[in-house]
Amino acid sequence: MPAMRCPACQTDNRAGMKFCEECGARLDAACPACGAAVSAGKKFCGSCGAALHPGPQATPTEPASFESPQAYTPAHLAERILQDRAALSGERKQVTVLFADVSGFTSLSEALDPEDVHALINRAFELMLAEVHRYEGTVNQFLGDGLMALFGAPLAHEDHAVRAAHAALAMQQALAAYRDELAATRRIEFRVRMGLNTGLVVVGAIGDNLRMDYTAVGDTTNTAARMQQLAQPGQIVLAEGTERLIAPYFETRALGAIPVKGKSQPVAAYELGRPKEGVTRLEARAAQGLSPFVGRDDALATLERAWAQARSGRGQAVFVVGEPGMGKSRLLLEFRRRLGDAATWVEGDCSSFGQSIAFLPIVAMLKRNFGIEDQDGEAQIVAKIHQRVAFLGEDAASVEALLRYLLAVNPGDPSVVAMDPVQRRARIVAAIQRLTAAGGRRRPVILVVEDAHWIDSASEDFLKSVAESLPGMAVLLIVTYRPVYQQPFGDRTYYWRIGLQPVDEEDAVRIVRATLGVAELPRELAVTIAGKAEGNPFFLEEIGRTLVETGAVRAEGGRLVLAEAVSTISVPDTVQDVIAARLDRLAEPQKRTVQTASVIGREFALALLRRVSDLHDKLEQSLGELKRIELIYEKVGFGELEYVFKHALTQDVAYASLLLAERRRLHALIGAAVEDVYAGRLEERAEELAYHFTRGEVWDKVVHYARLAAERAAALCVDDKAVEFYEAALDALRHLPLSRETALFGVETRLAMRAPLWRGGQPDRLFALFKEAEDLATRHGFTDRLDTIYAFLVQYYWAKGEHDKALDYGQRCLEAAAARDDLALRITGMFYLCHSYQALGQYAEALRQAR
Repeated sequence: MPAMRCPACQTDNRAGMKFCEECGARLDAACPACGAAVSAGKKFCGSCGAALHPGPQATPTEPASFESPQAYTPAHLAERILQDRAALSGERKQVTVLFADVSGFTSLSEALDPEDVHALINRAFELMLAEVHRYEGTVNQFLGDGLMALFGAPLAHEDHAVRAAHAALAMQQALAAYRDELAATRRIEFRVRMGLNTGLVVVGAIGDNLRMDYTAVGDTTNTAARMQQLAQPGQIVLAEGTERLIAPYFETRALGAIPVKGKSQPVAAYELGRPKEGVTRLEARAAQGLSPFVGRDDALATLERAWAQARSGRGQAVFVVGEPGMGKSRLLLEFRRRLGDAATWVEGDCSSFGQSIAFLPIVAMLKRNFGIEDQDGEAQIVAKIHQRVAFLGEDAASVEALLRYLLAVNPGDPSVVAMDPVQRRARIVAAIQRLTAAGGRRRPVILVVEDAHWIDSASEDFLKSVAESLPGMAVLLIVTYRPVYQQPFGDRTYYWRIGLQPVDEEDAVRIVRATLGVAELPRELAVTIAGKAEGNPFFLEEIGRTLVETGAVRAEGGRLVLAEAVSTISVPDTVQDVIAARLDRLAEPQKRTVQTASVIGREFALALLRRVSDLHDKLEQSLGELKRIELIYEKVGFGELEYVFKHALTQDVAYASLLLAERRRLHALIGAAVEDVYAGRLEERAEELAYHFTRGEVWDKVVHYARLAAERAAALCVDDKAVEFYEAALDALRHLPLSRETALFGVETRLAMRAPLWRGGQPDRLFALFKEAEDLATRHGFTDRLDTIYAFLVQYYWAKGEHDKALDYGQRCLEAAAARDDLALRITGMFYLCHSYQALGQYAEALRQAR
């Protein structure tokens, strides 16, 4: 019997296996006619002869409504996926993978009629799909009795791990009522187990029917499948990659380390518990320890001036604008600490997956103000609302009924339920405003709405209404958002705008020192981190933490010790997710422009980009849009038009999203374009050309330009760079067919490394290179090059005290000198022969050589 390939993880299993030995997925299916078990890949049932793949009809384990992604993907998600399809036709992405599997499906299939199995699984899929799509995940494939879903691709989200965890819990909750129904009516124990993991995947082409081709890079998918296999019925198990990202927001329980195929070390597994109540992103970061609050004195002063006006009864609005990680939430935290109990602080956060949930941040505000918790029953919620609005007097009853309706409990007033929805929404907004205004008369109120770039339309309308009424209330309204949000509040004399800028280099170093817990930073490390994060406090913190977590640095006695080269610093997953989500929100031409430009470098010339971009007449329009949203800046100066990425990390993430094959193609194109555009000045661009042709794997070009760059560096006595480029040239030679020409180039390149390596104090490395050169020169008959090689080797062996070998190479020097009448080589040979004979105690021979 042939090996059976698992439909989930693609592992080849031994013949006769019913479940995958790697991930536990079922390897066989049920016949649609008789229900007998059939092996994967067979065309007909061995029990009844029925066709197993009858055209477009579905089997009981893959209902018709789930045959095509177009059939089960909501229209709004399908539209977004297809809109970005071309840009996503080959990318690397950080995602969270979710596997769900019906526990005990084999025994279930044996006990029920195939039609009943079909209906049962169909309903379960519908319930699970609804929750996956609610958190904007994508079902990648159905696995007969389960499914595989991805969060973060093809629609990128900076919080894909949190979304996946919410979706998993929501799926279990949605299936709970269905499980009770099946237990009561059919005496069936129906439970689903799930596994999650976060890591890198490659996304392939997306077809018109939304079918997508995803393959895991490394073991991302295998580990997720292993977590699902480990899970007990009804349990959700996370790999450590997911747990690390969601831990601040969910309760988790460690399950120990689990062996996973392909990994040298076991993977820590965790059980997912319930969400933690009301944890904001800032609170999640604060749990890890906050860095020093620096560079925001002006912003704090603006908030305090606005507060002084508001508390006197002249309401104010402050709009805090900044890119992700710039410190909007941290600014408000410090402001709140300064106020203490001087104001009633009411805060609501918008959610990246909550734009379709009406009044989401307003409901959060009310719950926090009323002290309502998730576990409260309806009676408790009603009592808390009643208590908190009682101070309104005769207005209390009407306000209470409307707020109870908004908070999804019985309003106690039938007229509210019967009201026209438009009228009811307006009355609810008016009720919240009355509550706010009345509260402000008792004690000034600060209303905070965070992340308004994710706000729902109902909440936005409420804020516009509040903003217009502010002058008569002791209320300070603070709204934070990212620059992509076009705020709809207009302009008023009582509006303030705070635009947060990057912190300066001195403050950046303070943040990193505090994150790493050291008093001093090596200068090279400080410059590298500052260059990558570019004054973004969140990026600075995350890069610092990643260095510690990966073991790249360690603290010893208040000082930092580098365990790895500074050049290996990579973009942390948390930062990469934020930037990748922003890039995925770009229109297709802008995203392609960013990706192509990222291959050129941090700075890129329009003339060069135009040569390699396939956007043609759309290119300059795309660059204009990227300038508008401040992803790139135009360099001011004379000569050709050039641009620069605002953040080095944006270039890093855009570059990392490209498939390796696409990177190679673009680097080769860019190298050829540089040769063309700067044809008269190629020597000064030798380093740039060596870089692009190396990554484009155009090896003959690498040999030429790397050698040229090495010679330029050696001439300037920049020995480390000279050695680096010489070695790049030698590495490129190994990719070319061996010929007399390439052998000669290899010999000459090794000999050229003598001066920089000798000055750099690396004689042993130089010795190895000269021995390689000797072998090549001898085999190919380059006798004139052997003179230089022998002269060095006799000196090396004498200096190392290997006098027998020094005598051998001294004689070779004399023989070569005699053949070519080379006096200098003859003197060299006799000099080291003399000293070697002397060291060996052969004084007569030493004297003869000396004479």
